[in-house]
Parts: sequence; structure tokens; C-alpha cells
Amino acid sequence: MRSKYIAFLLAGMLTLSLLTACHAPDPTVSGTEPSASQGEQEPAPGKTGEIIQTDAPQQGQLPDASQQGQLPQDSGEAPGKEPPAQEEPTQEVIPPQEKPVEEEIPPQEKPRPSSNHTLYILMYHHVIDGDESRCNDWTTTTQRLREDLQWLKDHGYTTLLPSELTSGAALPEKAVLITFDDGYASNYQLAFPLLQEFQAKAVISMIVRRTVDGKPDFLTWDMCREMTDSGLVEFGSHTYDFHGNDPRGIQRMSGESRKAYEERIFSDINESIQLIEENVGRPVRFFAYPHGQTEPWANDFLREHFDVTVTTQHGAADTSDGFYDLPRYNINPKQPVSKYLPD
Repeated sequence: MRSKYIAFLLAGMLTLSLLTACHAPDPTVSGTEPSASQGEQEPAPGKTGEIIQTDAPQQGQLPDASQQGQLPQDSGEAPGKEPPAQEEPTQEVIPPQEKPVEEEIPPQEKPRPSSNHTLYILMYHHVIDGDESRCNDWTTTTQRLREDLQWLKDHGYTTLLPSELTSGAALPEKAVLITFDDGYASNYQLAFPLLQEFQAKAVISMIVRRTVDGKPDFLTWDMCREMTDSGLVEFGSHTYDFHGNDPRGIQRMSGESRKAYEERIFSDINESIQLIEENVGRPVRFFAYPHGQTEPWANDFLREHFDVTVTTQHGAADTSDGFYDLPRYNINPKQPVSKYLPD
């Protein structure tokens, strides 16, 4: 009786197991999820017709190549539930910066080189204080010299030195060369202070022997050095001692051979150059013909030793052909600068 009861109990348990196996869902079948009764949550229902995709490979599919060989990471989310969408970080919108408006600068015209070739050369000699009645054609007063310098300044004239004339720079539109002949002491005592006052430049052509001999009315070397150091004065040659009347200046004598002429004149001029350079310390570039008298036999020598030569011919100088044998205006109380130069 007991054995029949045990057999009946076993048959009932077997029948129950078979019934359970027949009605349980197959987890391997595509499109099914484990039920909630097995301890897993159902995915959130989607809209009708919407397919919810997950990263898990479906049955019969291989994992994505990027996921092969990687261990699953615990995301902290329940299996089968889509992770919440991550919000993209808010990016600050930076408005485009406007380029600064560059002010258009009109091109500046390059200064045109001066085409001026006109040089006004003023000739002075001795300067005195006081009354004009004591003046001859070769003498002026301090009052007249002041008025001349003031007139040049008021009318925009530029005074130059011989070294500036031949530097290669273009002449200013109103270019002036102030010259003093013979080397009088008054050039230092009376004219030089006025040159300093107006910052005007000048060249003094010395009869050098008169300085060497120490004649009282003529310049000393100390005076020459002081004026040179100011930057306002340069010194030129008026020969060493050929300022006589027979013959006139450096002109040849009657019946004189060329060889004799060159020995007489060239040695004199060379001595003047040497003494000025030794005592003043600057090169001699300027030569004023004694009495304004030129001499063809001296042309080559003078061009070899000087950059500028001047005569006593009257008029404005045209430098387009060079700086030799240039004319000058003789200035005195009766013939002021304003008489000859344009406003």
C-alpha cells in the first residue's frame, strides 16, 4: 500500500514538471525578453511601431568589431533599460568679432629732388662799424651786413659752405654762398658775431702771407681756428702772395714761358693750401681769383686742387655745368643784397 502511494506521488511530480516545461517561454527565441517574474524589469514601452534598439547583440549576430575583446562595463543601470540621453555641454556662443576698420592712409608723395641750379654768390671784403661815408666799393658796415642777413632769412634763403655745394646734394631752391675776400681781421671781429646770430655760413679766402707776417688788420690762425670750429666758416685760398697789380693776380707775365709760369704760380698756391690745412686742420676746397682775373694756363691745376672757384664777374651762377669760374655780386652799402636777389 505504501509503495503504491510513493509511485503515485512520483508520477504526479513528473506530470507537473512536464506541464511546466511545455508552458515556460524559451529565452533563446528572437524578440522575447525574460519576464518580470524572473527578477528582471521590462523595458519601457515605446511608441507604436517604434523599434527600441539596444547595444546587446541579437541572437545569431556577432558583436560589433569595436566591442570584441572588451569586458562589459557596469554602467550602474538596470539590464535591458536604455541609459538616459546625455545632454550636450552648453557651448558659449561667441559672436564673430568685427575686424577693425583700417583707416586708409593716402600715399604720401615723395619729395621731388630739387632741379635748382641757380646759386647766388655774395662778395664782401672789409667790414667797419659806423658811418657809411667811410666805405668804398669793397667795404660794408655792420649795420648793412645785419640788414643783408636779416633780408636773406626773411625771404627763405639758405646759406651754404663750399663743402656742402659739392657734396652731391641738390641745391635748395634759394641757395646762397657768402664770401669774404682777403682775410681781414674784421671778418672775425665784426662779421663773425653776426654770422653766429643768424646762423649764417660763409667762406673766407685768405691772402695767406698777410696772416703769416702777422699784419694787424688781418686774421690770425687762432681766429681762423675758432671760426672753423663753429661750423659756420670754411677757409679758401686767395693765393699766398699774388694779389698785386703787375701782373694782375695769377695772370702770366709778358713773354713768360709756360714752365716758368707754372713754377711761379703753382708753388705759391700750393704753399697757401699747405699752410691753411696745417693751421686750420680742414681741407681747402675753395679758390677766389685775385682781382677776379682767370688764366687758361692755370685751369687744369685749379680744378685738380679745388672744388669751387669764383671770379668777380657780376651775376647769378649757373651750377649745371659745375662749380668753376662762378660769378658773384659785390655787396656794399650802395648795393644791398635786396638789389640783386629775387624776393
